[in-house]
Amino acid sequence: MRYRILGPLGLWRDGEEIPLAPAKWRMLLAVLLCDANQVVSTDRLVAELWGARPPQSVNKLLQGYVSRVRRALGDESGELLVTHVHGYRAHGYRLVVEPDEVDSHRFAELIKQGGQELDRGSAEAAAARLDEALDLWRDAPFADVPPTPAVEAEAVRLAASHTQARELRIEARLRLGRHEAVLNELEALVAEHPLREALRSQLMLALYRSGRQADALAAYRELHHRLAEELGIEPAPPLQQLHQRILTTDTSLLLEPEPLADRGPADRGPAERAPADGTATTAGVPALVPRELPHIGTAFLGRTSESSVLQKVLGRAGEGHVAIAAIDGTGGVGKSTLAIHTAHQLADRFPDGQFYVDLHGATAGLTPLEPGEVLGRFLSTLGLPQVAIPTNTDEAAATFRSMVADRRILVVLDNAAGVHQVRPLLPAGPGCAVLITSREMLTALEGATHLHLGVLFHDQATALLERLLGPERVAAEPDAADAIIRMCGGLPLALWIVGARLAARPSWPLSAFVERLTDAQGRLDEIRVGDVSVRASFHASYHAICYGDNPTDQAAARAFRLLGVVPGSSMSLPAAAALLGVSTGRAEDALERLVDAHLLNSPAPARYQMHDLLRLFAREQVCAEEPEAERERALERILRFYLATTQQAVAFLEVPPYFARRAHDPSSAGTASTPGLPTARLKDQAEAETWLVTERANLMATVLHAPTQSDSTARLAVRLTELLQWYLYPYARARELWTLGELAVRTARRLGDRESEAWGLHNLSAVYWLHRQFDGMRQCLESALAIWREIGDREGERRSLYYLADALAEMELYEESVALQTRHLDLARDADDRLALVTGLGNLGRAYRGLGRAEDALTSFEKSCRHARELGDRSLQSFALHEVSAVCFDQGRNQEAQEHLKRAATLGGGSLAAYVSWRGHAWSAFFPACLSLRIGPETLGSPPL
Repeated sequence: MRYRILGPLGLWRDGEEIPLAPAKWRMLLAVLLCDANQVVSTDRLVAELWGARPPQSVNKLLQGYVSRVRRALGDESGELLVTHVHGYRAHGYRLVVEPDEVDSHRFAELIKQGGQELDRGSAEAAAARLDEALDLWRDAPFADVPPTPAVEAEAVRLAASHTQARELRIEARLRLGRHEAVLNELEALVAEHPLREALRSQLMLALYRSGRQADALAAYRELHHRLAEELGIEPAPPLQQLHQRILTTDTSLLLEPEPLADRGPADRGPAERAPADGTATTAGVPALVPRELPHIGTAFLGRTSESSVLQKVLGRAGEGHVAIAAIDGTGGVGKSTLAIHTAHQLADRFPDGQFYVDLHGATAGLTPLEPGEVLGRFLSTLGLPQVAIPTNTDEAAATFRSMVADRRILVVLDNAAGVHQVRPLLPAGPGCAVLITSREMLTALEGATHLHLGVLFHDQATALLERLLGPERVAAEPDAADAIIRMCGGLPLALWIVGARLAARPSWPLSAFVERLTDAQGRLDEIRVGDVSVRASFHASYHAICYGDNPTDQAAARAFRLLGVVPGSSMSLPAAAALLGVSTGRAEDALERLVDAHLLNSPAPARYQMHDLLRLFAREQVCAEEPEAERERALERILRFYLATTQQAVAFLEVPPYFARRAHDPSSAGTASTPGLPTARLKDQAEAETWLVTERANLMATVLHAPTQSDSTARLAVRLTELLQWYLYPYARARELWTLGELAVRTARRLGDRESEAWGLHNLSAVYWLHRQFDGMRQCLESALAIWREIGDREGERRSLYYLADALAEMELYEESVALQTRHLDLARDADDRLALVTGLGNLGRAYRGLGRAEDALTSFEKSCRHARELGDRSLQSFALHEVSAVCFDQGRNQEAQEHLKRAATLGGGSLAAYVSWRGHAWSAFFPACLSLRIGPETLGSPPL
């Protein structure tokens, strides 16, 4: 077994990671790991997992969790998770763990070895051990485990060990003369532990050795002031002595370099490879050691795993080839911050220098730098006179490779425009490493390891807000903080901007800013501070596409704009092709170009997603650059696509009892009127249901948006709502059905479309049926009935009469129900609609039964059964026989009732079960009879609603 606790809790068995998804499982395993190889009592486990108010069944719950953790361990015999029994009950559990199975043990052992190496005076070996220890640290201990007293205590202990390890590594690096490389880490550590004198001493020494005497003295003064104000004490004597020595410019504090004879060529910096007079390197030119990494702000956090991956990749420099890592991601996702942070962490591994250049590949208003210009900067920094720098880019690149061939150099190329800009800037020496950031996927870059950077996870985003605003302010309004994270889409730049604005307004509640962000049209206006904005970041990527050299760039730019026409969480390739009005092949070329530029994401083949803020930006661009007529045509194209495909899908589905299919004209609702329009071809019911499940959110978003645009799109949206209602009703999605029904009625009234209004009212009545609100159902159907009669639609009138009569019967208004059902039957006979006769007679019989008119009820049911037999419909015969048995049961004719029920069960099977479940009131009346026939709830099923 392998356990990882330095970060999210991890469990490995035989090299395979075992998921522990439920929080209580992780809590249990974490507590047992905190006291590994010791018995943890059940009482303590209950207190750890449930606190002071455990549930009544807590012992059974705990046993269940132990059983599940044991199963995850593959511990069927109970040898790893041992139960300790007292009497007949378990009184505790013990997790058997070998020391080398837990990363925290290896972590502690490496720290111990690092300290021992320091004591022996071997700083290089100490740094190596401590590097290895800190590489094990992936995040805060037990990062994904809900806090318990034991877990919190162990996390605090390990955090202290982590700080100790960093302190020891800094000490080792200072002894090696790498004082500049540790400054950024030291400043961050001192900010975290402002009263820790050992860290302050290291910072003062590193600043002094870097030629920053004034800063070293200022660091002491700041600590002296803190101690006096907060604790009323003076710094310790050793720190006071160090301050005095720096004040008097004590040269003995400056570290003598190690003798060159003791160090290999790869360990020597360029100055050390020069002659004793320090003048000769390449062609007699003085060599300089570049230290160009920019400062990184304290707001950096998270990205621990990503930084670890990059450090491992770039740490391979010296293994025979140059190490190259490329970070790509959308604008504002934090690529540059991650790169600079990682470069600082690696700086001491590249003693011959670190180059940094912003290539302006994604900077609004700036032209990307030419490779020749960048090479000129590099060569000049290395000491080559201006007159000796080649003007030809290829020659300059060759000179650069020659000058750094045997050096250990880190090159950071930030904001690259593309592979063509990067290739000439790559060193070839095996001790060199290159770290690149770009909004483009640099997949054509040979030998590079690619890291695709996404938005922050929710906990990372929360931590960033806490860093910017303070934990107390975020904890005071957790819902508002969650809303900010959601509306910023987890984008680091957006969160930083919002955090900066709120930090400058400490009296503002977070909820006040949530209100500003809620307006989608003005959201991008709010996410800006000074000259920094999300809109500007997005515009740089969009501008590069609009004016790029790639043959598909213009089509991609148009696709990006038109994606802003329609809302929705994602889009399939056929749907996007319909939106764009092009073939799927051309659409795929354009969309994949957007994916490469990180203006779009492709979570699966032929599936595309756009970040919410990018979608808002795309909407701005389409409104600014595309004529209104083209925007309307694009929306109409995708509506027709959705309408045609949804019509295909629902054709495979059974019609719900309260929805009748409306005949749709393929020329107006499908694709026939638009030759070449892409469609989705669905083969069977399973494929249809999968498509509807996948697209449901997009279909809902589109039909809610379309009516606000134009009359033509509104008409298509009304048709689509009707189709969606057929699909949603069997799943009893009442809220969505209500939204669609109201939208259809409201839109139809605005358009003056009386037929669609009647259909909408008819379908809206089904939502009332789901809630058993028959008054509302009656009002809808009476309004629909009036419209059918107004426009002379006898079929619509007949349909609404049928369901209105049913609603009245449910309301026990049996006389009115009989009158309406009689009218319905007259219309059915006029139309020679045999199916309507079968169902109408059944409803009439139920109304008669409610009135106590048993003979009239039997007559109606028998007629219904006869017509069903003539139609050859066994299910309808079964329904009628079931109702006949009900009347017989009412009259005390139990034997006869059972016979009819047997015949009904034989004819109807599963259909009868569904019918009885739907007619729930009938089930309660016939429960005794059904019991005698062994037909119970387990046979008939539960009511679907």
